[in-house]
This record gives sequence, structure tokens and C-alpha cells, in this order.
Amino acid sequence: MNKPINARPAPVADWVDLETLYQDPFPIYKRLRREGGVHWVPCVNRYLITSYDAVITTEHDQATYSANEKDSLQIRAMGHSMLRRDDPEHYRERRQWQTVFKPNAVKNVWTQTFHDKGREQLARFIDKGPGADLIWDFAAPFAAECLKSLLGLYNASAEDLQRWSQTLIDATGNYGDDPEVWAAGRRSFDEVDVALNEMLAWHLHHRDHSLISSLLSSPEEQMPLEKIRANIKMSIGGGLNEPRDALGVAAWAMLTHPDQRRAVERDPSLWPTVFDETIRWVAPIGLYSRQTTKRTVLAGVELPEGARLGICILSANRDESIWDRPDAFDIHREVKPHLAFSKGTHVCLGARAARAEIADVALPLLFNHLNGLELHPDRAPTIGGWVFRGMLSLPVTWHDVRPLEGSGVSMSVRGQVGSAAESEATPHVAIVGAGPAGCFTAKEIQRRMPGAHIDLFDRLPVPYGLLRYGVAGDHQGTKAVARQFDRLFDSPKVRFIGNTTIGQHVTVDDLRASYDAVVLASGVHADRRLEIPGDALARVYGAGCITRRLNGHPDETETPRLGRRVAIIGQGNVAIDVLRLLSIRAADLEGSDIDDAVHGALTREIDTLHIIGRSSAQQARFDPVMIRELSRFSGIEHRLHGVNPDSAPEGKDARLDALRTLPGVGRVEVEGAPRMTVEWWFEAVPERIDGQTRVEGVVLYHHEETVALAVDAVITAIGFVPDPADAISSALSELPAASETGRVEAGLYLAGWRRRGTRGTIPDQRTDARALAGVIGADIAAGEVRCQRDGLVPHSGATDIDGWRRIDHLERMQPPRGRVRTKLATLEALLAAARDESLVVEYDAQRTTDGGDRLGDLTISILFGTESGNAELVAEELEYSLDGRCAVSVADLADTDPPSLDPERFYLIVCSTYGDGEVPSGARGFYEALRDDAPDLAGIRFASLGLGDSSYAKTYSRGSERLTEALIACGATQIGEYGRHDASGALAASDVALDWAEGVLALVASEAKLPA
Repeated sequence: MNKPINARPAPVADWVDLETLYQDPFPIYKRLRREGGVHWVPCVNRYLITSYDAVITTEHDQATYSANEKDSLQIRAMGHSMLRRDDPEHYRERRQWQTVFKPNAVKNVWTQTFHDKGREQLARFIDKGPGADLIWDFAAPFAAECLKSLLGLYNASAEDLQRWSQTLIDATGNYGDDPEVWAAGRRSFDEVDVALNEMLAWHLHHRDHSLISSLLSSPEEQMPLEKIRANIKMSIGGGLNEPRDALGVAAWAMLTHPDQRRAVERDPSLWPTVFDETIRWVAPIGLYSRQTTKRTVLAGVELPEGARLGICILSANRDESIWDRPDAFDIHREVKPHLAFSKGTHVCLGARAARAEIADVALPLLFNHLNGLELHPDRAPTIGGWVFRGMLSLPVTWHDVRPLEGSGVSMSVRGQVGSAAESEATPHVAIVGAGPAGCFTAKEIQRRMPGAHIDLFDRLPVPYGLLRYGVAGDHQGTKAVARQFDRLFDSPKVRFIGNTTIGQHVTVDDLRASYDAVVLASGVHADRRLEIPGDALARVYGAGCITRRLNGHPDETETPRLGRRVAIIGQGNVAIDVLRLLSIRAADLEGSDIDDAVHGALTREIDTLHIIGRSSAQQARFDPVMIRELSRFSGIEHRLHGVNPDSAPEGKDARLDALRTLPGVGRVEVEGAPRMTVEWWFEAVPERIDGQTRVEGVVLYHHEETVALAVDAVITAIGFVPDPADAISSALSELPAASETGRVEAGLYLAGWRRRGTRGTIPDQRTDARALAGVIGADIAAGEVRCQRDGLVPHSGATDIDGWRRIDHLERMQPPRGRVRTKLATLEALLAAARDESLVVEYDAQRTTDGGDRLGDLTISILFGTESGNAELVAEELEYSLDGRCAVSVADLADTDPPSLDPERFYLIVCSTYGDGEVPSGARGFYEALRDDAPDLAGIRFASLGLGDSSYAKTYSRGSERLTEALIACGATQIGEYGRHDASGALAASDVALDWAEGVLALVASEAKLPA
């Protein structure tokens, strides 16, 4: 390669020494990050990679940053395991290993084993009495016993496994080349081989769920013995030390952060959060090695071919550019993807098992059964390490013991809701804002405190806020989540109080005086200004104004005149929504609730749309799936400026892949004569808007040139901000700032965008709501919020849930052809319908006992494509939720041929992504049959949910997207929007899948009701 102009030689950090790294590496890492994140460090004889972005780069490019390091310390210590191989060799070995760690195995086999081992070890720990060391008397033997069962290495004692693990790990991190460390490691190396030989013979005749038995169960694919040996040693090293150290550090964090400990004790569902924050704060595996396969540049530093790298996870997980206060332990921080389990092809196989072992079992055991657990007052804990880091000692004491008998460590914390005090509480709660954040919060409060009385206030006569008036009208699948909120109001303890404006009909102080707890979830609605010359001219509109008008919002009764040429500033998803809605024709809005007259008036004159963003195409904020949606509309020619869409190979950058599908780009032809042109401007900075009294043009700085565009209107789509003049903002300005949890003070809380700003999707609100309900419950359990108020009587002009049902019924009665409803778009019309008691709304008798809607004669097949098993588990969760509502079955795509798909069935497809944007191996045959044979699938209807990881910024869920595209190319019809779960976020895959399925099935159910 040619050396880039700005590439520089690696700075030399000759001031770093091994002893300081062992004692406390974090100040060293902070300096290294500040100085660029890539350094040559003589004392370890390699380059240390310390910044988050640089580490992520190495994770996602195994072609350049190889795990197969020459003369690797790990290979010397343990043999050549899969951790030191690249694909495809790595994958062949990983695939044989992963059966034991699949989600179903962890859920149905290993979690109970962890419970049993945990109870045994806790009983022994209790016998040792106060003063015992939590690391060596509980965490280490517990991790050893769990590992013994997982591996099936039954002839080894816990002491053997601890010794082997520690000496093998010490040898792997022996950067000081200590001969005694190598000798101890070699003794363990030989002892493991002897024990393994015995157990291989035993498992041939005694099969069980263990790893060794699994490896022997497929003789035709059986791994060679030397590879089994190396990988068993690797599993002993990581499979014991990592859970031991994660458990030890988590316990230390709880014992030294009493406020957070109290929060978790009140809300046991936070234990998984404790686990993830622990391994972000102190990653058990602090460093692993990579080696460059060619000369390259990383973070601006030139690296030669063959450069040995130390990938510093301990450092990357505390990068200030990613996390606020990264050195603090904080379970309430915003969830972002840590790297403790690695990323890319080498993401940790045992991650799910580790979470179950620590978060579901060990931590609840310790803190539920040892009353008054605390640090020993006379013996300080110690911590050390940099290649591997964990507690060296953790002496503790306790007051007394809650008996283990009969508890069964019955507490897998998943599903456990609140404390006894919460379950018996009867608070009156006011929630201001009946949008997704408010409704999710109400649901979670109701779940934790069934006796709660909840009033949801909204200034409009209708609930659901953003779902009704913010989500694009042609994305009815997203809007359909409102159906689950409809069920919220079936409870007589939950009221909707609409047409009630805070500051006019009731004040924040009135609410606080009348309710035990008040949650402000009213959102933020004002469009952020561009803050450039000309941004106040006539015909400068905010995206919120446009989307509200298209959604029939009563505040937007005038239709803006946009003219022929329109510039959209911003390239996030809201901007793409506006672009799509302004560029497509009425016929493309089939199944929406958009008013044709309004849409026609907005779009009638438009022949040119400019969409302008500051970022490069590779870093644009749009979802690639939304770009691909644009490619399906005819008569639109797209032109790209500032990007070469062919700069990355197909499948390696989802955004570039999506742009390549647009008609007019590359070799993609425009269907029919172009009626509109869309000009995409990347890396373009708006400098001013020109015009005398109204918009006449916009001036950009683009690739070191000034570009003037003649336009008739500008639409800004750069975010939303609170209105400082509204009553809620004014009230909050006089109070303390809310904490990360959303708590302003006892009894007053923030939710949704009021809490976090304009970040997060509608599903993200569910996670925040669950956490906020825990905070409110904790305040009630602690006595800081007392259940003694009775709420307010609604004012005479308020609307209720029956009024909303009349509005909903009237809007759905006679929609135009191809539309699902005709929205009442003025306040007067909404109020008239809400108060019209002649409108009779029949109760939906198709409701099941668990609240779901029956689906009649619909027959559903759930097909999953998986690599590690997560998609299979999600498919089973969907099957369970649909059982009793319709006929439903589950099948593996590996066992499905495209021609066998049945038009009489509806297909829910759940598919993961493997590696760098690949279709998972389990679905590859199905995908290749679609791609190569092109079977005619006309009449087949399906919906797709992708399981991905957004920290793979360029490929995310690309594998499942490819499968979806192949089905469409064969004539199948996709129903609803493409759904997706982000593994790097806080939401459980099953929660996302259930919400997605409800939305899709609502659309399927409504199809037959559309006017012909």
C-alpha cells in the first residue's frame, strides 16, 4: 500500500512498565488513548491498541488483523485453539463447540446446573463463617464446578481446575518471559491431557449434555484430537477465570456502591445490568493478541506487516469518547456496546452461559441469603492484572443467613417483579404524555405494582402521541404497537385523561399535590433550528411540521407549499421518512392512513429533492433498510455526490450496498420515464439559505468547494428540542436536574425524550420504562414515596378512553380505497366524535385470556436461520406467545426448501447474521436456492426479523436483509417493515420479536378489511 499522507510512525511508550500495568493499568491506558490509541510499547514487545474505535477496527477486519499470531504466547501455553485461528478454520472448530452453548441449552440444561452448584458452594462458604474470602472460598470453586459440568471433565477436582486455569492463563500472559511461569503452565498442560484421555474414553459409553460428549456425537465431523486438546485447555483457561473474576468484581462493586446495591435489592431484574456494567468497568480478559497480515494504517499510525498487537479491552471499555464518566461503576448509565465479550467472528461463545451463571444465579444467591454482607473491616480487598484482571482477595463478613432450604435458589431473576412492598403498594400515579414512553411506563408500573392507580394525561383528545402523529403513515407495522396499549386501558385502575393541557387545565404543582408519583413523559416536539443565515425565511419548515401534517395532527391544519425544488437538511431516519413521503405517489401508499388530498397538495409540484448530510455515506445516520425501501418506487432517478458506492465490496458496507440499489445509481435503471430526481449530497455542510423574503436557494460547502442549489423550500431534519416556554419546561427549570435514572426527586420522574433527549427508538422506551418503574417502586419500598393521595377529578372538558374508542371507530368505519382509516384532523372533529354517545363501539370478543388477539383461521409458520441458536430460541418464544391464538409451527430454514413454501400459510422469518454480513450457515442453503434457482414465490406472504449487532456499523443485520431481498426477488410479498434486534442494546430479543410480530399480525388481520 501507499502510505497515506497523514499516516505517522507509531509513538514509542517507553515509559510503560509491567509492574505498574499489573497494579493499575487505567492511568496508563488513559494517557495512551489521549495520545492517539496506537503505540509501540517496548516492555511488552508489541503495539498496544487502546482506543475503542481502533479496537473495533481490528475486531471487524480479520483479513488484516489476524488472530493466528506467529509464536503466540497462547499457542505456546495451550496449543493452537480456535481463538488463534481465522475463518474458515476458526469457524469449523467453533461450530463443533457451540452446540453446548446454544440458548436452549443454557436455558434448559445449564441454568439449573448452575443453581445446583451455586447452592452447594454457598453452603460451604457459609460453613467457613464471616471472614471467608469471597473469591477463593466461593467464586473460584463455584466457577470450577460449573465448568467441570459444562466440559464433562468429571475426573478433575475443583482444585485441579483452578490450578490448571490459573497456570495456563499466567503462561498466556507471560510477556515478561518468566521461566517459572512457563514450567508451571507446562505441568498443567500435561495433566489436562492425561485427564482428557480418561474422559474421552468414558464419554464414548456415557453420553450426556457436556462438551466432550457433544464432540464425540458426530464421528463424521469429529475434531482431531490435538485440536480437542487445545480447545479444552482454552476453555479451562477462560471458562473459569472469567466468571470467577466477573463475579468477584461485581460483588466488590455492589459492596462499595451502597446506593446501587439498594436499587438492585429492590429490583432484582437489574442483576443482568450489574453483570454487563461490571465487565465493561473491569473486563476479565484485559488484552488479547492480533498480528497484521500486511502493511496498514490504524488510527493514523502506520503498522508494518507482521506487527504484533495487544488489543486492550480494559482500555477500550473506558474510552471517554464512548462513555460519560467511564471510570465510574454506574448501572444507570446509558447502554452502549462494551467489548468484554469481543466482537466479530471471535465473539465469546460462552457469553450467554456466563450471564446465566453470574447474573441469574451467583449474585442473587449471595445477596439474597447473606444478610448484612459487607467488606471485612480489617482486611482490605485487592485487585490486580492487565492481561487478565480480577480480584486477588475479597474478605467479607455477614450478620446472619437466610436459609437455603426450600428456596431452590428459586430465583432466576428473569420474570421476577419488584419487592413485596411494591406488590402490595397502591400508589396513585400521574403520567403526563400518553405516547409510547408514557404507555410503556404505565404498563411497567402496573406490572410491578398491580394495585397502582394510573392516570395518563395528554393535551390531545387521543392517546399514543408519536405512534399516531410521528411515525410515518405508511409504516403501519410500527404504529400497530398501539394495539398492546389498547389493552392497558382495559384495567379499571388505568384512566386516559385527554384534552388536558398542563399549565392551562392543571399545573405540575397540582399533579404533585394530588398524586403520590408524577412522571413527565410529554416528549419534545420543536424542530431544531439550523442556526445559519436565512434559517428564518419563509418556506423553511421543520420535518416535524411536515410529518404532523401528513399524519393529520390537529396542530397542523395548513398544508405548506413546497414548490418544485426542495432541500432536506439531514440524513437520519426522519429525513429519509420525509424524502420517501414526498417522492412516492398515492398508489404507493396502499395500506397507510395518509390523506391523499394533503399528500397531493404537498408533492404535486415537486420534481427535484436534494437530501444533504454532513457525514460520509459510510457514517450516515440513516438505516440502510430504509434506503432499500426507496429502491422499490418507480419513476425516481437518484444521483450521488461525494461518494463512490463501489468503494467497498458487496456485503461489506450495508449503507453503500443500499445506495447501490437506488435507480439511477451505477447500472440500476430507472423504471419508466423519470418524474423526479433525488440528489444525495454527502459530506456537505449548509452555510446559508438565500432569499429575500422566502427561500430561493441553499449554499453548501462540499469537498472544498462552494455549491449553490436553487431551491423553493428547505426542510430541516436535524432533531427536536424542548420548547423552553411550555409549562413543563418552566417547572423543570426550577428543580434539580434529573439523574441518569430519570428521578428528579422522590415523587417526580422523567421518561422518554424528556429523560434522555431525542435518542432511542420506540422499543427502547420499553427498557427505559422498566427501569423507571423500578426506581419508582424502590422509592415506595423505601418510604420516600407514600401511598396516601387520591388523584384528581378530570376537568369537565377532558376526554376519556371511551372517547378515543369512538374516534378510532369512526375513523375506521369508511376509509378510502387502500387506506386503513380516515383521520379526524381538527380538534373540533376529534372532540365531537369523542363526545358522540350515539357511536356504539363493540368490545373486541377476539381477545384471549392473556390479552392477545385471536387470529382466526390464520396459519403461521415461524422459520429461523441461525448460527449460535439465538434465532431458534426467539422462534420458540414466538411460538409460545401465539399458541392458542392460531395454528402455529416452527421450522429450521436448514430443513426448508423454497418451493415447499405454502401460499395458505403466513411466514414469520427470524434470521441472524454471521460474521461480517453473511447469511448464517443454517440458512445458507435456503438463501442460495433462492438466489441461484429463482423459484416463483408469487402468493407467498412473509415478514422478516433480523438479529444483528449495531456495533458492526457497516453490516449490522446484513445477512437477514439479504435473505429478505432474495425472497422479494422471487416474487414473495413482504408484510410490514423489516424488524430488527440489536444485540449490543439493552432490549431482550424476545421482547423485540413479540412487539414486531404483534405489529405484523395486526397488518395481516387488517388486510381483509381494506376497501376493494
